[in-house]
Amino acid sequence: CSYTRERTRWRAMGSFAKRLGQLAAKSLETESARILRTTPANKKAGSLARALDGTLKEGHDMKAFGLGTAATLADRKRYIRFTASMHAIYSTMERELDLCDESKTLSVNLVWSKHGKILKRAPALALDLEDVVDDTAEVLESVLQLEPVRRYVDGIRQAGISDRATGGGRLLGHLYCRYFADMFGGQMLARPTQMALKLPVNTPRHYAFSFPNVTGGGNARAVYIQDVYESLNDAGEHLSPDEFEDVVNEALQAFEHNIDVYSNDQSLKVAALTGGWNVAVGVAAETMGLRCA
Repeated sequence: CSYTRERTRWRAMGSFAKRLGQLAAKSLETESARILRTTPANKKAGSLARALDGTLKEGHDMKAFGLGTAATLADRKRYIRFTASMHAIYSTMERELDLCDESKTLSVNLVWSKHGKILKRAPALALDLEDVVDDTAEVLESVLQLEPVRRYVDGIRQAGISDRATGGGRLLGHLYCRYFADMFGGQMLARPTQMALKLPVNTPRHYAFSFPNVTGGGNARAVYIQDVYESLNDAGEHLSPDEFEDVVNEALQAFEHNIDVYSNDQSLKVAALTGGWNVAVGVAAETMGLRCA
């Protein structure tokens, strides 16, 4: 009967989504763990890099991230909302970081002046949004009405205002939360997203980084992550103990905002299953040569 067929279909989708999550987690664990294990800058006692890495266990909710990411792949409407939400968050953060000059916010400037050009995501997110929607201004305005996005954006702005008024470094907590997740695991999401939603080839763009070339053919991503860690440690040397703690607390707050944004879907689990199914269909179609690579 139709009920039995539908139940079988959902079971298959659920099994695939679970397996997809396991494979993604394994990939992230092996590659990211290797970088974390071999990078010396985040092992230094009392360093800002080490303190920020310590927020991962408490702050980063892999379940919320996994479900939210899979749900984004369910349909273009969800992908548009997600991309617009990320654009609101990144563009706000990057504007605040751009305002942090050496004279007022030395610690933030030490990191952003060196790495901002490579780390910036807002321009790529804007292009990704233009691929799938005609009126980007309307969509960008609408996501600011979503309470989790609005709270996140307001939190970033308040951190920037505080840093410029006090010379602190709270924005570094937001920088860590967003860009390190992108550098460690974000790049592996580009291809599944493109296949699931039938997006243009070589999109979405915001998952891709242009890391500097490494002499001798080393791992450019690992070398660059080490460099950003070292810059964070340099910045931490210019913070008072209270300011240092504020950065760590701000990172935890950023993780909380991130969870709220990723979880803001009343049909999250169903959408996540559909997203996983879409990836499976996309992979099968490409394997059978039904779609251009």
